[in-house]
Amino acid sequence: MSWTEGVVWGVSAVILGLLIGLLHKKGMLSRVPAVILFLVLFIGGNLLWSAVVKPHLASNSEEQKVDQALSELPLYNTIKTQEPALYAQIRSNILKLRKEGKSQQDAINTVKPMVSVLLTQRISHAPDANVNDAMQVNLEEMQTLQARKDGSCFKFLYPQVSGGINTAQLLPPELFRKDLNTMNDLLLVTGSGQSEQPAAVSTEKVVQMMAPVREALANMYGEQLQMFSDLTKPDVDREKVCEISISLYSGILALQPADSAAILRQMLGAKP
Repeated sequence: MSWTEGVVWGVSAVILGLLIGLLHKKGMLSRVPAVILFLVLFIGGNLLWSAVVKPHLASNSEEQKVDQALSELPLYNTIKTQEPALYAQIRSNILKLRKEGKSQQDAINTVKPMVSVLLTQRISHAPDANVNDAMQVNLEEMQTLQARKDGSCFKFLYPQVSGGINTAQLLPPELFRKDLNTMNDLLLVTGSGQSEQPAAVSTEKVVQMMAPVREALANMYGEQLQMFSDLTKPDVDREKVCEISISLYSGILALQPADSAAILRQMLGAKP
């Protein structure tokens, strides 16, 4: 019981005692029934508060906190508008994680894979500028994490191998917000009102576009590229893998915007 609750229950006990005492003085209750009535009402009220009222209020308060936190993030407001079923699922998962003891921010970060699935679907038909902008922010995040020299870059890129990271904690706040805003922009332009679709590019054409990037990587890293055949091996140099990944995406973004966007759509977009 908190200090505030203790004060409230103390005041309640005094008032309840005064009322029952008044009934006793007026002869409406004898001494023993008055004491019993006081104990029944006080203990019963305490149990009712602890078992029913307090948990209900706490639940409502937690829901309000989560709703407030999500409402402050434009990305989730967009998802709420465009994908209400997904938003409801995200909200439900966050509340469940909060009940399990996770912090509000950790709970929000835990549902990011659900957002990633949506982004993967949308990037397949997103405009060139939004695709390239999203990748540019991702590249900045990779470079920032790589500079930490603590393995967080590899975890960020390949969470399926060694678990993900809490980007809200590890990235500078301005970069974290930039990431959220870029994702939100991509969702906004690929909603139901999207009027133009990017031109389709064949796989063969994408392979041709990638040729200079592949050649540059081969010249720089040679046999080290073989690490990507199985990133779960214990002898994989994870720092080097992250360095190569940064070089890969830097090379792609150095191409003409239309070419880089076409490549990234095929690399990152949902497969039919």
